[in-house]
Amino acid sequence: MYKKEDAKKIRLEFWDRFENYSALRRRQKGKPARWILNKTGIHQLKLKFEFDQVHASVGIDIETRNTDRRLELFSRLEELKPVLEKTIGKEMIWELDYILPTGKSISRICLERDDVNIYDKQSWPEVFSFFYKHMMKIEGFFEDYREVIKNSV
Repeated sequence: MYKKEDAKKIRLEFWDRFENYSALRRRQKGKPARWILNKTGIHQLKLKFEFDQVHASVGIDIETRNTDRRLELFSRLEELKPVLEKTIGKEMIWELDYILPTGKSISRICLERDDVNIYDKQSWPEVFSFFYKHMMKIEGFFEDYREVIKNSV
């Protein structure tokens, strides 16, 4: 097991390397080096990467204290589910009430990859590819449907 500082260094190294990996590829495709993530133009909606000792996930989080607004936004995305899943090429996990480790309830739409570990550097190339491939598609979908989603809020 790692000491707290060592574990933090490894996590930071992963995210630094992934940033370099994806920035290069995004620039080659004529995209900005950085992902949209929190800058979606819809305050409650974030594009998200997560990676821990058990799995990696990529997707969309809807976070707001206003439950009606969250349900409305989730419903709008559900209406677009066939388009989103066709764009991704896979069935996604749709969770209306996902509980974060902090206890906060959000809505989440994601893809997961199990049996990977952020502390196992041998799994990093797989996760880099998984993250990049799927977030490019999610981001593309979002850019195409931003106004449709935004007008529902």
